[in-house]
Amino acid sequence: MEILTTLHGHNRWLIVIFALLAIVFLILNRKDSTEYKKSTKFFGSLYAYFLVFQFLIGLLLFFPKAQSLNWDMSVLRIQFEHATTMILAIGIAHSAAAWKKLEPSKRINNTLIAYVVSLGLIFLGVIRIGGLSLWTGS
Repeated sequence: MEILTTLHGHNRWLIVIFALLAIVFLILNRKDSTEYKKSTKFFGSLYAYFLVFQFLIGLLLFFPKAQSLNWDMSVLRIQFEHATTMILAIGIAHSAAAWKKLEPSKRINNTLIAYVVSLGLIFLGVIRIGGLSLWTGS
């Protein structure tokens, strides 16, 4: 389990990097919004797929912990809040797939908003479960 915990902790930095890259490429793609560029799609896909990977690791960590605590909701409340926030972040990040048929400029703008909101939820979810120290390492 220690390996999964470490992987879950380190993977968050990859998610942040991919999210920021996806946002930067969306902003750059707004200047030429006649097409949704492959690089924009690539980093958006990395962001979305790594979110799912992170979620699966989180599930593998959550259930043994919950079982060891006899599913005591007074103790697990923060973990449930964290999981709920992260599920919302994943759903919002994946909503970009619903805009494939929109004209490129609308697709870019909608996806940019979704990724910024998703990343904001991720920051809030991590801060909620472990405080700001999980981001700063202190």
